[in-house]
Amino acid sequence: MAKDTLLSVEDLHLSVSHMPEARILRGVSFDVTRGKTLAIVGESGCGKSVTSLAVMGLLPEGLTKTAGHIRFDGTDLPVTDNEAMRKIRGDRIGMVFQEPMAALNPVYTIGNQVAEVILEHENISRAEARERVIALMREVGLPDPDHIVDEYPHRLSGGQRQRVVIAMALACNPDLLIADEPTTALDVTVQAQIMRLLKGAQAELGVAIVLITHNLGLVAQVADRVAVMYAGRKVEEAETRRLFSAPLHPYTRGLLAATPRPGRRQEGELPLSEIPGMVPSITEDLRGCRFAPRCPLASDICHRVIPEPRMIGATSVACHNTTETEAPA
Repeated sequence: MAKDTLLSVEDLHLSVSHMPEARILRGVSFDVTRGKTLAIVGESGCGKSVTSLAVMGLLPEGLTKTAGHIRFDGTDLPVTDNEAMRKIRGDRIGMVFQEPMAALNPVYTIGNQVAEVILEHENISRAEARERVIALMREVGLPDPDHIVDEYPHRLSGGQRQRVVIAMALACNPDLLIADEPTTALDVTVQAQIMRLLKGAQAELGVAIVLITHNLGLVAQVADRVAVMYAGRKVEEAETRRLFSAPLHPYTRGLLAATPRPGRRQEGELPLSEIPGMVPSITEDLRGCRFAPRCPLASDICHRVIPEPRMIGATSVACHNTTETEAPA
């Protein structure tokens, strides 16, 4: 593991405990560098969110890690030991969950919920924790923090609840922040505010960010590197500018072609492209590349042999049909 690598996921496999054939993740690997942002993208059902839950040691009952390593700051994370992970979660690793209303307890005030994170990891009084919470509310841009600290989640807007969840994740100045779809269901203006907030925290605290999202426009603006996942595998990873300018995997090209772009279309050009078909079921027996049934470039080998990741230029890609000549200079 490189000296500046904070999180390293190596050959991670997840399966359903009572269904060995149901494999959720199939050898996922990536590194997260200190102070940088890695975006993980792909369609729903490709394994993005469950990867983050595996890192946090929060896998739903019935899912199990069958192989691989998750290392944080050079040490294996004790992801199967909940008590050991409680000392790490919220302290060194923070997480912004996908749906803030589900992440917040409706019967406790905002102040009590954020203070609980601080009191779990720091030896301070409740009065001191409350003052810290009010300061956090102010830092994340919530209006009238002295009042909001005593409010309940249902009394806040979606954007305000998202800011509260971010405040919880940042409460103990973590080294790593995992943000799972942090701008879902928010309007464009609030999305921009939330991302400025996260990038501001990164600039101030040096926190590394794993951003899980469908929003490729957002990725282009904020990520340093991008990992593309499909059906439980990582199919491509590259520096952001390189991936957007010269995608190598057919799936990555399909995702980018399906992304709306401002500006006038050329005559005869369709508004958007699409990837035919659907992501395969976790139990579906596909012997080769799992994208082959939807891939316009699939050949015989694609249906028989699983492509292993290989470096083409500075891009990691798992595809039989990508060649050296396609890599940018």
